[in-house]
Amino acid sequence: MGVVHFDAHADCAEHSYGHLASHATPIRRLIEDEHVPGRNFVQVGLRSVLMPDDELLAWMRGHGMRSHFMAEIDRIGFPAVLDKAISQALDGPEYLHLSIDIDVLDPAYAPGTGTPEPPGLTTRELLPALRRICHETPVVGIEVVEVAPHLDPGDTTAMNARKAIFECLTGLALRKKGVPGPSYLDPIAAGLDEPPEARDPRSGS
Repeated sequence: MGVVHFDAHADCAEHSYGHLASHATPIRRLIEDEHVPGRNFVQVGLRSVLMPDDELLAWMRGHGMRSHFMAEIDRIGFPAVLDKAISQALDGPEYLHLSIDIDVLDPAYAPGTGTPEPPGLTTRELLPALRRICHETPVVGIEVVEVAPHLDPGDTTAMNARKAIFECLTGLALRKKGVPGPSYLDPIAAGLDEPPEARDPRSGS
């Protein structure tokens, strides 16, 4: 199984204040315990000023991890990075797990999280990407983590986390029904199919 992991942070620390199990360490445990090959654990959206530092980045590269920072997204665009991430995660594995740390979103869209990091993805970037991944790839697991309701003014973060789950479920449903892709959009919602009464009678169509 490969993993596409949306996150502002690498979450590969050796420990957090002496604790091996924390929200800063799960990826190291996952890879060191050989549950997922490092080369098929692909991160998207990294941008923390603290993690990874040079030592941690060397560990990540040494285990074959592929990491796509916001700087790369700014340089070549999010669609190109997403294509690379999907291809890398499925380079060998049969199935895909989708991990969404809500702080991959810019704090404007997800203030209710423990470690917000600007500048991040927008909802217009992330949400269609989640639908696309679940529609076009053999996803077998999905998680949304790091939502902190007590830090969430106006429930903005909770609403976007809820929408993220809906987009994933929509993608799974499209795949199950055999709806063709890529990046399927309903033609009416996409403005590609106007109702007959909206057509110009002078056009003859």
